[in-house]
Amino acid sequence: MPDVGFGSAGCPPSGLRAQLHGLTDTWRAMTEARLGIFAIEARRSVSALVRTVVCAALAACVLIASWLLAVAGAVWWAVERGASPGIAIIVALVVNLALAFVAIYGARTAMKRIDFAHTQRALRAPGLPP
Repeated sequence: MPDVGFGSAGCPPSGLRAQLHGLTDTWRAMTEARLGIFAIEARRSVSALVRTVVCAALAACVLIASWLLAVAGAVWWAVERGASPGIAIIVALVVNLALAFVAIYGARTAMKRIDFAHTQRALRAPGLPP
C-alpha cells in the first residue's frame, strides 16, 4: 500500500516524500522569516518617515518666522534711514514676489524630471508600443 502522509505509528514518510516535506518546511520557514524582517523594517521606515515629516514641518515654521523677521527688520532699517514706509513695504513685497516666482520656476523644472521612465518601461508588457 502506498505511503500517504504519516504512518499509523506517527512516523514521518521516508524517501523522496520526506525530502519534499523538508524542502517545503524549510522554504516556509525562510519565507516567514523574511516577511517578518520586512514587516519590522517597514514599521521602522514609517516611523522614520513620520519623524522626518514632523521635523521638516517644524523647520519650515522656523524658517518662515525667520524670513518674516528679516523682512520686517529690512523695512524698519529702510524707514530708519529715511525711506518712506510705503516705499519700503512695496520694495519688500516685490522682492518676496520675485523670490516666490524663482522658487515656483525651480519646482516646475524639477517636476519635469520626474517621469518614472524606468518604472513605466518595466511595467509595460513586452511587445506593446510605448
